[in-house]
Amino acid sequence: MNRIELVEGEGPPPEAYSRITNPERFEPLLRVAMDQVERLQQRFDVERVDGFGLDPDLVGADPAQASVKLIPARSTAASILIAFTSFPAVIVRAGLLLDLTFPECGCDACGSTAEREVQRLTEVIEDVVSGRFRESIRIPLWGDAKDTWELWSPTHRTGGGVRIARSRARALVGRSRKTIDWSPWPLR
Repeated sequence: MNRIELVEGEGPPPEAYSRITNPERFEPLLRVAMDQVERLQQRFDVERVDGFGLDPDLVGADPAQASVKLIPARSTAASILIAFTSFPAVIVRAGLLLDLTFPECGCDACGSTAEREVQRLTEVIEDVVSGRFRESIRIPLWGDAKDTWELWSPTHRTGGGVRIARSRARALVGRSRKTIDWSPWPLR
């Protein structure tokens, strides 16, 4: 494995951004994600769907890779889809459009660790199933629509957003803005 030597005040060398020397360090994410699926299925009233390419709109997901979708019995609770990639990584889709990848990046420069990504994955899943998840889709008069999301707990708060095609936004919410405060998953 190559070591990156850092000089005080400088970042990683440019070549580190395009190099991945140890992707296997993220393999524990795959096991943890499946453990989470099993735990959620036992604890909550959900329908489980296993397959390949369950969400063709999921950015970065390979249709040949396995996916698992958990659909809560309560329609006001956000579903979770976990797609497994060959990197190894997992992509999580929650609610309408929230897509998060674990790890976000695996290059030598970013310094991601499996432990930190497992923590992120666990926090995201816990926030979604606890109803600490909000999405808002805004369709302006001109230009692309925007989906923003927020997750929170007593110890952290995170959020973000993506631009989406107006036609896709209208198909999801109609002609105006829609904010969804997703509810907690129902227990078994």
